[in-house]
Amino acid sequence: MQQAVLEHYPDADAEYRFVNRDPSILFNRDSFEWLQERISSMAELRATSEDLEYLRSACPYFSADYIAYLSEFKYNPSAEVTCSIDESSGILSLRVCGNWTRIILYEVPLLAMIAESHYRFVDTDWNYVGQREKIAAKGQQLVDAGCRFAEFGTRRRRSFMTQDIVMSELSRIKPGSGGLSGTSNVYLARKYGVRPVGTIGHEWIMGIAALENTYREADRLALLKWQQTYKGQLAVALTDTFGTRVFFATFGRDLADIYDSVRHDSGDPLAFAQAVYEHYKGLGVDPSTKTIIFSDSLTPEISIGIKNRCDSYGIGCSFGIGTNFTNDFSLASNPARGGTALNIVIKLFECGGRPCVKLSDDRTKYTGDIDEVKRAQSELAEFYSI
Repeated sequence: MQQAVLEHYPDADAEYRFVNRDPSILFNRDSFEWLQERISSMAELRATSEDLEYLRSACPYFSADYIAYLSEFKYNPSAEVTCSIDESSGILSLRVCGNWTRIILYEVPLLAMIAESHYRFVDTDWNYVGQREKIAAKGQQLVDAGCRFAEFGTRRRRSFMTQDIVMSELSRIKPGSGGLSGTSNVYLARKYGVRPVGTIGHEWIMGIAALENTYREADRLALLKWQQTYKGQLAVALTDTFGTRVFFATFGRDLADIYDSVRHDSGDPLAFAQAVYEHYKGLGVDPSTKTIIFSDSLTPEISIGIKNRCDSYGIGCSFGIGTNFTNDFSLASNPARGGTALNIVIKLFECGGRPCVKLSDDRTKYTGDIDEVKRAQSELAEFYSI
């Protein structure tokens, strides 16, 4: 997304905020100090010539100008990241502020470090026993069912070592009609010789809604601008930033012809598959030429059930599986009991001086200023009961 922001909104300022969706998940002084050290060390990161050459080869949709930008890019966390902890409550607060193009790259590494800090110093009743066997079994189950799937687990992984184990095991499984299509972790994609993959994030659409001052047309504007940047590549349309009913209202035949896939990230996946099928049919588009990418709280069992439904509609599907791959642990003290996975996000809170919101198809995933949420719903009143 950074390339698209750099092209279309290079001067926009933005603010991101950390959101912990589970108030029972807390932090302590040790976790906070470890996190602060890791955030500070981001200032030392630089892309090497080997890194840039890999991106040129693996990501041909990156322009020469963008690769040149990355060659000079460096984080400035002392000026851009503010992190604090209330030790009496264990509540962690974090904000990222600055030029949108510059700060957009913080979200994923910060979330990974926040998660790891919790599991290093707060929730420590776990170990790696059985992890290789567990992930190998999950991958084989998906392959045997004919599921195409990608590893999307960086943000909420228990540790880097966990994700490395996951990719090590998944990359060994012989593909059949199903198989591993890639990982969203570019480092691990390079290490294990698989494709780096990903899709548009909600922040792209949220930011455009704020900068262009429209919720009704934000999905369409975001997809058109994305197409201008990527010219038919990375053609996956995210559907739920302001709800799928809003999305479908502006996803006409022109966009359906451009975008090969749509992505589901909240709400009932089976109902969504039916809605997508019916929308394509209504546009005169053959659903068998399209794919739905599912990425919401998936397990192998849920994915297989979704695939069966998509098969009945004759529409393609694939799956981005995150937390179930990289944060599915049992308690070391009682292996019969499952551990707790984090439900954390870093969301765009403001862009261009205007508040940003996400409505989603799941009310528990609404984010943003409550008054702005109400204003968005008012603008979209035909789609929402207020």
